[in-house]
Amino acid sequence: MSSTNLDAPSPKLTLATIAVVVGLHVLTAVALAAVKTPEMKVEPEKVTPSIEIELITPPPPPPPVEIEEIKIEEKPKPVREVKPKPKAKPVAAPKPKVVQKKQPVDKPKAKQAEKPKPAEFTPPPAKQKTAPQKSTTTQVADNQQKLLAAQAAQAKRDALLAEKQQAQADADAIAAQVAADAKRAQEIADAKTAADAAAAQKAKDAAAAEAANNQPVPFTANSASWASPPNFEFPKRAASSARPGETFNVVLKMTVNKQGAISNVRVARSSENRIVDNAAKQQVTSGRFKPFTQNGVPRVGNVTFTVSYQVPE
Repeated sequence: MSSTNLDAPSPKLTLATIAVVVGLHVLTAVALAAVKTPEMKVEPEKVTPSIEIELITPPPPPPPVEIEEIKIEEKPKPVREVKPKPKAKPVAAPKPKVVQKKQPVDKPKAKQAEKPKPAEFTPPPAKQKTAPQKSTTTQVADNQQKLLAAQAAQAKRDALLAEKQQAQADADAIAAQVAADAKRAQEIADAKTAADAAAAQKAKDAAAAEAANNQPVPFTANSASWASPPNFEFPKRAASSARPGETFNVVLKMTVNKQGAISNVRVARSSENRIVDNAAKQQVTSGRFKPFTQNGVPRVGNVTFTVSYQVPE
């Protein structure tokens, strides 16, 4: 027989407990999802309005009140004459009964009366002149005159300030114009310098191109085209030593300049007859080629040309 554990919970109670715990977790998750995160409100920056300070020119102080000086003629007071006191008579001392030698008795000198000091004169206080009280109309008129005077003075100061500012503006404009003229002159000088440098470089390049263009370029006989062909004629001096119908071929090399003139003729292959070779060299220089060109530019050319002679019968 199997023993039964009475303390173990029943399966139904366990399942109910698990369901309650799972339900609590689900409710907690739903509540957390439903709670909205508080949005942080960004307060706009407070813009402190600018403080406008208006300068007010105080009116000029009123003109000082003129106080008329009153001259007081000081009359000296009569000085009282002080009579000197009478001198006191000396009193003779009684003679003593005892007979003694009489001694001379000095008489006391009377004191001299002091001279009285003159009494100090104190001038009476000057009477202040009190301005008469003005009526209300007079005060208003005075205030208006003071205000007009203050306005006129302010207008004069403003006119002087405006004139000073205009003078400063004119001076600044003149300085700016002088600076602009100096800058323009510098730009013109720089442009001229640059143009001169460019012209010099162009001339240098042209000279270099001309020097390069003067280098002879080899051309074939097929490229040669006569502007005025020479007159090739078999020399009579060579006919006596040649057979009739015989042919002499001379290969000449020559230089043709940009104008088509022929120079620097030399024999590249002889005809075995010196007279025929010399005749060919002389006769070919009487002709003139059309200028040889390369890329549309006239060039100096080296040309190889064959001259054929046939001995007349």
